[in-house]
Amino acid sequence: MGAGVWPRPLEGRLRWGRMRPAAGLIGLGLLLAPLMGVLALTSRGFWVALGLLGLLSFPALLALSRYSVEILLFASLFVPFTLSTGSQSPIVASLLLTALFGGIWLLRLVFERERWPKAPAVVPLVGFMAISVISFFWSEAWRDPMIPPWFLFRARLGGLGVMLLSPLALWLAAAYLHRPRQVDRLVGIFLVAGGLGAIQILAGRTLFPFLNTGGLFSLWLISFGAAFLLFRPMPFGLRLAIHEILGIWGWYVLVPGISWISGWLPPIVALLVVAWLRSRRLFGALAVILLLLLWIYWRPLRFWVFDYNYETSGVTRMEAWLRNWRITREHLLFGTGPAGYAAYYMTYFPDQAMATHNNYLDVLSQTGLIGMGFFIAFLVALGREIYQIWRWVRDSDAQARSLAAGLVGGFTGLLVAMGLGDWFLPFPYTQTIAGYRYTVWGWIFAGAAVAIGRYYRSLRLQRLRASAMRSRQP
Repeated sequence: MGAGVWPRPLEGRLRWGRMRPAAGLIGLGLLLAPLMGVLALTSRGFWVALGLLGLLSFPALLALSRYSVEILLFASLFVPFTLSTGSQSPIVASLLLTALFGGIWLLRLVFERERWPKAPAVVPLVGFMAISVISFFWSEAWRDPMIPPWFLFRARLGGLGVMLLSPLALWLAAAYLHRPRQVDRLVGIFLVAGGLGAIQILAGRTLFPFLNTGGLFSLWLISFGAAFLLFRPMPFGLRLAIHEILGIWGWYVLVPGISWISGWLPPIVALLVVAWLRSRRLFGALAVILLLLLWIYWRPLRFWVFDYNYETSGVTRMEAWLRNWRITREHLLFGTGPAGYAAYYMTYFPDQAMATHNNYLDVLSQTGLIGMGFFIAFLVALGREIYQIWRWVRDSDAQARSLAAGLVGGFTGLLVAMGLGDWFLPFPYTQTIAGYRYTVWGWIFAGAAVAIGRYYRSLRLQRLRASAMRSRQP
């Protein structure tokens, strides 16, 4: 070893030793941020003990942070642990873990010089987060004189927290997922949950009370499950198991759940998209089958989908959108703030307060035209990234094609679902912030798309450089 050259591990230890006091203070603040928020709301001594437990668990969280995405997804599906906030909107385990692991990642970003996930979707997402913070204070500074100061503060603070932590889940996935096999693990966790859910469906009762299959679970299960069946070779037993799981869930969302459009329309859209990517003939055959089923079961379908939903949801939603526009049109710049339009509802028409059940209108109302612009730019950039991944890998190996097809189908279904409910950013007065436990799936797989795009972009550049070098050789 040359004089004056430290071994890299020792050099890293010395650098960390110099930064340890500052890093410890910043890390302590980040880890205690969720706790301090809860303490401010509840003032219970129990939280002090919980905070001390969090400090003691910091080394374990630090060691496990490289697997934070897998842990986060596992917690959202299998861990029913919640922290009460003194309201009907508890803090779920996945939300708490996002804050904790996100704080650790930000520490590493600063002190260990980890790379910030670079992707076209990142810039508008940062803009959306910034506008969310601005709108939180702007809406208070420019509130209607009839609205009490900081009215419904807890709900508004919770809404802001979800708007900031949801993108953080995307960045965790983009930062810690380096190879396709890691995304395979995420899909595997989902398939296990789907299998347990299928057993419950067959049993007709709750066998696994810890299992969470709410929200858009069927969308991501069917999108990735169909992509794996259509694009990936696998043992017969595994193929049969996935086929049975998808069949049971397909029956569940189309027969007992036919009245809930958000439960079956996005998965059908995702299935059709995946089939289109696999084969135009397969898409045509599947479309014919769906049309045939539509013709056979038209009478019950017309009642549950058109008559029932129109009477119980369609009319009320149109009224809710018009009522929301009466508020939003007066706050077009930065909106009414996170969960802010609820304060106007409770003040001006408390007996007719209805949420929009539409993520696009929610974002417009809460963050205004500027926030909506950043949000749409983010969705467009993410969609282009996912489609670009498919273009790169459609002639590649089966693993790459199955993951890319699942992402394309899932993202398309998600765009449809966002028009039917707050399935990407939960609204505090409908899903509550507890809805984060199933809206986080969309953000995790969006981050997985950013990570996969980075991986295949790098692989493509390496192949192009190797090809260029070979062409230069005599």
